[in-house]
Amino acid sequence: MRMIKIFFCLLFVIGSTAFASTKENQLAVHLLSYLAQDYGEAVANGKVISKGEYEEQIDFSNEVIRIAKENNYNQSLSSSIQNLNQSILAKSKVHEVSALANKIKSEILKQFNLLTYPETKIDLTRAANLYKNNCMSCHGQNGYGDGEAGEGLEPSPTNFHDLERMRNVSPYGAYNTITLGVNETGMAAHDYLSKEDRWSLAYYVSSFRFKNIEKRAGLVLDVKESSSLSDNEIQKKFDLKEDDLMGMMATIRDINSPPPSNGNKGQVEIYLKKAIKDLKASFSLYKAGKLKEARNLSLSAYLQGVEPVEGILKSKNADLVIELETSLAKYRGLISESANHSKVESVLNPILSKLQGAIDTSTIKKTNVSSFLVSFGIVLREAFEAGLILFLLLSLTRKSNATAFNKHIHLGWISSIAIGVGAYILLSRYISITGEVAESLEGYTALIASLLLFYVGYWMHKNTDIQKLKDKFTSAVDTTLGSGRGLTLFFIAFTASFREIFETILFLKVLILDGYQQYFVGIGAISAVLLTFFVILVAIKFSIKLNLKYLFKASTILILSLSTIFLGKGIGALQKTGVFPQTSLDIFSLPSIGFNSTLEVLIAQMIMVLLVLSFFIASRLKLEKGMA
Repeated sequence: MRMIKIFFCLLFVIGSTAFASTKENQLAVHLLSYLAQDYGEAVANGKVISKGEYEEQIDFSNEVIRIAKENNYNQSLSSSIQNLNQSILAKSKVHEVSALANKIKSEILKQFNLLTYPETKIDLTRAANLYKNNCMSCHGQNGYGDGEAGEGLEPSPTNFHDLERMRNVSPYGAYNTITLGVNETGMAAHDYLSKEDRWSLAYYVSSFRFKNIEKRAGLVLDVKESSSLSDNEIQKKFDLKEDDLMGMMATIRDINSPPPSNGNKGQVEIYLKKAIKDLKASFSLYKAGKLKEARNLSLSAYLQGVEPVEGILKSKNADLVIELETSLAKYRGLISESANHSKVESVLNPILSKLQGAIDTSTIKKTNVSSFLVSFGIVLREAFEAGLILFLLLSLTRKSNATAFNKHIHLGWISSIAIGVGAYILLSRYISITGEVAESLEGYTALIASLLLFYVGYWMHKNTDIQKLKDKFTSAVDTTLGSGRGLTLFFIAFTASFREIFETILFLKVLILDGYQQYFVGIGAISAVLLTFFVILVAIKFSIKLNLKYLFKASTILILSLSTIFLGKGIGALQKTGVFPQTSLDIFSLPSIGFNSTLEVLIAQMIMVLLVLSFFIASRLKLEKGMA
């Protein structure tokens, strides 16, 4: 029990530290962006031209040094920050200081994996009202920095049409300024606005300078890259000509705006249209020879377009989801292999057709009955998977007269729900819950569950003597679980349940946003959970009548099988996020056993199967040798 308390304490401490560090790192990025943008207003030709601005530059660089020390930045990064501070004190050239500040900012973003792009739709209509109510008094009706409330402020409110200034500001930079404000200026923090509203407002103020610019094609970037880069950074990175820059930037900012809200469109349509748009853009990047960018955008198409509504699609057409995942894996594989354009396009076009077909069928009216059934089906599928493992554990402890272990099993699944819901709420507030986050959590917990189940299956296989097994359970209970088996059972129950929590909550949230009736979605979810509990209880009562020897052998085989399945599912989930490579095989998929028709999953599961078979063969040979 003491170990379990320590486990929860560690979870809390680690989580709290992570949130605090993230906010500090975001502040560092914000300050560095400000340094890069405004140093030219403080220093020119080695001389201070604005004492107030210069003092602010020194103050901000000192603040970045503090953040680096308190958050244990590595030596290289800390040295660069010190060099930046010395450059400002030495009144170095503007382009040198700005370049160094931007370089440090990029390193922090990369090192700490800060989220630098919006993950939900941008609502520019709502942003216009937000601007009117929160910004117009200082920045003016049309963003020229000429609002009445801004008169006399030092520094004056930003003119969003000022190209020299705004070309150094990325949408992410604008988002940070809106979120954190600027100390000792009239720019207050607007962190009371939701994250979605702040992103919408950031894109809105970044769009003023493009309103009368004719769009020009020629460069396609995914939202992850373009949102964190300023116009000048994009121009330098891709060597764009000055004459083409404004037209291309107008196109890039427009292409990378997430789908606007539309009362006539459901969430399924919005997400899948984003997937279609990203896939088409990824193919354009591929044809332009940008393989890495094309593959990354194809991953984004799944994680931000398909995965958030996967549960809804499965409830209507499970085969469609399997086909999409298999085809998308093949598409990404062809990109990685640099296959010819016609071959890649021949795989892409059917995917686009299937996505469009799913959009067409998503417009069906959402009735009370359909709301109940879709929710019921989603939750029942996820709950039964965890329920099967709980049934096995509870059956074995009951049949082995070791019910003292049951409290660990029950504590495991109950705490997984509490921690899962709590973590979802916290992460929704501080870090956007995306398809990538959900898949990563599911993937890693599936791998942990696989290892734990393998350990239990191996232990059960070693203890084939039923009486000795019962004695071991009894001994463990008598010694207050000193062997650690109770903790093992707790972690198995915890991981088996926790791995499904995030995805289930996301699916239910999307159902409601998609227009399904909230009340009947809730009733469907509760009914599925109650049915799962009922089935588990009936199954446990039935298992009491079974011979312990046969129950034990069957459970051993089933637990080792589940370990193999979870191994495949864990690797498959992490393949979708790009953690593991994905080599598509032109064969069938079997999602029910965790096989997604990729070479990596096939090899991993085959190794596991061979390992399990070797245990059984070795035991058989040992038994025959003992009988001889």
